[in-house]
Amino acid sequence: MKTFNSVWVATVPRTGSMWTTNVIKEIFKCKNFLVFPDKQLVSDLDWLNFYKTDVLFSQNNLNRFVLKIHEKLTKIPPRSKLVTNLRNPYDVCASYYEFMKCSLNESIKLAQSLRIFVNHYKSLSDNVFTIKYEEIETQPKELIKKLAIFCEVLLSEVEINQICKKYEKKEIKKLIDKNDSLIASNQTLNNDSFKVLKLKDGNLRSFDLKTGFQTGHISSRNTGEWKKIFSNQEIDEIIEKLDPITIELGYSSEKN
Repeated sequence: MKTFNSVWVATVPRTGSMWTTNVIKEIFKCKNFLVFPDKQLVSDLDWLNFYKTDVLFSQNNLNRFVLKIHEKLTKIPPRSKLVTNLRNPYDVCASYYEFMKCSLNESIKLAQSLRIFVNHYKSLSDNVFTIKYEEIETQPKELIKKLAIFCEVLLSEVEINQICKKYEKKEIKKLIDKNDSLIASNQTLNNDSFKVLKLKDGNLRSFDLKTGFQTGHISSRNTGEWKKIFSNQEIDEIIEKLDPITIELGYSSEKN
């Protein structure tokens, strides 16, 4: 059996999958693997096409591919490991609503789909690494260590600390703010470090090509503060629709 060469980060949006993708890439880089793709892709279709054209028949044992997808995989691809992210559905709903600037109904449906993803990947394999978003916030070093072992890599404490620091929330925010400032000052020509995405409402969003972090990726809210952006009527609707799923996934009920 050929050794694995790919890690898929497969989950719903707004669950920490971008952090996870970048950290896994850094884990491989620490041991001098050749990590691909060099630049982050935007759509699920782009990722699937990249797998077919660049990953599937790769013969170089030094190559490692880290792929991020929000579309549900029907099976774990050959020579691949799978990581999926889990987050409190209430926080997923608020984060998606805020980031995508979409309707409340779309945000609720996205949060509801988290249960489907979790159960689906559990049914595919017992060897799926599940990350709770809260672990990223509260115990990133221990999480990085566990991820490295899952990826069959042994990291030193120094390497773990370096990765942890590089992807702290404040460091990610610095990167996003830098790209956003270049857009604001119209310094986007001949800049190959990020691309500009135009949203449906006409606003512009920076997309960092190396890491995939975008405008708005870092919220000013803390975990658990999901109610701040909704009206009382919206909060009641969200609780009614998400509370059963939230409890099933191991989080606390929001019903009084």
